[in-house]
Amino acid sequence: LTCFKCDLLNATGVCERGEGSCQAMGSQECFLRKVYADDRFQYGYQGCRDLCISMSLFKPNTLVTIECCHDVSFCNRL
Repeated sequence: LTCFKCDLLNATGVCERGEGSCQAMGSQECFLRKVYADDRFQYGYQGCRDLCISMSLFKPNTLVTIECCHDVSFCNRL
C-alpha cells in the first residue's frame, strides 16, 4: 500500500513541505489529517500511520478530521 506523504498541506491544498510517498508496512494505513477554522480548510498532513482511527475532533471554531484508509494505494488524496 503506497500513500501520499506531505508534512504540510496549505489552505489551497498544495504541499509546502515533505512531499512524496510512503509505503504502509504491517498494520499501517494511509491517513489524511485536515484542520478547519470557521468551516474553512486551513492546513493538513498526509502519510502512513500505525493504529490509525478515523475521527473528528471539535473545539470552539476548530474542527480536526483524521481519515484512515487501506483499500487502494493513494487513497489519502486531499
